[in-house]
Amino acid sequence: MSKSRSSKYKLSKAAWNVYNSFRIGRSYQSLLLHESNFFNSQRPEIRHHQVDSLRSLIFYAEQSTPYYTDLINGISLDNLYETIHDENIDLSFIPILEKHHIRSHLDTLCSTRYKPRDRIKNSTSGSTGTPLNFYQSRHYWNCRNLSVYYFDRWAGWDFGDPQLIIWGSLAEIDSGKILKEKINRFWRNQYWLNGYELTELQMKITFEKMQKVKPTTILSYPSSLYQFSKYLSEKNLIPDWNIQGIISSAEMLHPHYRTLAESVFNTKVYNRYGGREVGLIAMECPEGRMHINCRDLYLEIDSTDPYNQPGDILITQFNNYIMPFIRYRIGDIGRISDEMCPCGNELPILAELLGRSTATFKTKDGKLIHGGYFTQQFYKLKGVTQFQLIQETLDQCSINLVINDEWNEDEKTFVESVVKDCLGLGVSLSMNYVDDIPLPRSGKREFTISKVT
Repeated sequence: MSKSRSSKYKLSKAAWNVYNSFRIGRSYQSLLLHESNFFNSQRPEIRHHQVDSLRSLIFYAEQSTPYYTDLINGISLDNLYETIHDENIDLSFIPILEKHHIRSHLDTLCSTRYKPRDRIKNSTSGSTGTPLNFYQSRHYWNCRNLSVYYFDRWAGWDFGDPQLIIWGSLAEIDSGKILKEKINRFWRNQYWLNGYELTELQMKITFEKMQKVKPTTILSYPSSLYQFSKYLSEKNLIPDWNIQGIISSAEMLHPHYRTLAESVFNTKVYNRYGGREVGLIAMECPEGRMHINCRDLYLEIDSTDPYNQPGDILITQFNNYIMPFIRYRIGDIGRISDEMCPCGNELPILAELLGRSTATFKTKDGKLIHGGYFTQQFYKLKGVTQFQLIQETLDQCSINLVINDEWNEDEKTFVESVVKDCLGLGVSLSMNYVDDIPLPRSGKREFTISKVT
């Protein structure tokens, strides 16, 4: 390790220590050790933790959250001991929480024991066509970060190690955020390649820089990882980085994405599954199984036979008492397994995960545009309930729109300008107004589809 690389590593490791200790209010190292011990514990202990967490959360929600007070209608601890215990967990007495419930009951879903100033507002990126707003607590974020730190170590990441991140970065086009982002990336020892605009020039510059930095891990959108891997392969550029592992997140990891990336970088890709609403849900271990984050949440499959028949994934989040998510339908389909993993970790396994992949669009001059760019732009439109943008050819796009009474000519002009500014002024866009956009077989809507790539 060079002197400059060693110095940067030590500086970043120290900065991580200060940052986490300040956020948590105590040394995070002891907390991380405690959480690691739980994640490495045996299945009966894991089960008992989930039972206790479910009882506490549900009783709290019924007592302090108007939405659940009306919904559950007087559940007692005695009732909870009967329906939730180590041998069996039955949550069927609580109706499933849908996204439209959150939109309609945002205020009554918030606990009355917290003041509005304690709420941290967050929202989804709009992959469903419409953003979902919700609130989280500082405690939730501290727990979420600790879990990410634990699971990312499976892929070889550690505090202070240089990391290449291929992710959508709106900050790069917002001058007011550039300086802040540069400072954060410096002390975190992170190097970014904007996944929203993967040009050959930017990929070439990033490759050459990483030849000097030699990152330990990569964190990336699966589709962006695939495009970067494909570029390196076609240009016969061989990374000399000694990558420990690649963390793939936020989209479906298709087999051909994984195969190419593992070949180009000569390392394993670790699939990480989560949601902005509930945090990290599961992550792939070295043996290739997706282990469920049982410390922070309880995962159900809405199926009569969850071990053999895939169904909707329902999440109950343990740490966000400020706005409890109980049996939340996150929008993905999966299947669980009762097997014990050869890796030795006894966390339960998410055996199958089915979901939507975000398409990558291509322009005439070869620029690659991450589909998430359009999602970020269109979700702010009040007149659009749902959308589906399809790149038919390099010269033609179509967009299916489910609109409401707030749709107007200004929004129509905005949609046209976003597509043309991004894909080229010569691109024609046909708008189709529909009553509904049918679900694909995967069960998760595809809002950006490219028939070119």
